[in-house]
Amino acid sequence: MATNRKIAEKARPELVRLDSVSMDEDDEILPDFEAQVDDGRRVWVTAVLERTAVIEPSPGEPKVLVNRRRLFVDPRQLRLQEQQSSAA
Repeated sequence: MATNRKIAEKARPELVRLDSVSMDEDDEILPDFEAQVDDGRRVWVTAVLERTAVIEPSPGEPKVLVNRRRLFVDPRQLRLQEQQSSAA
């Protein structure tokens, strides 16, 4: 039984806090990915802001703003994009 537990643990993705994901200074995280809130709920992230993220707890439920420190993600599933310059 211990062997099965080890296999299951290896199959789980390594989750990290969304605010600790390493990326270049010019990069931003694109929305539309799954995350886990610190209370264990699985949610869908619809927007990523500087310190917060907009989540949809379940399809059709109202969206909620949460601090990025409360969200855990698999960094391999994130898509990054270079931020557009706002200089005119």
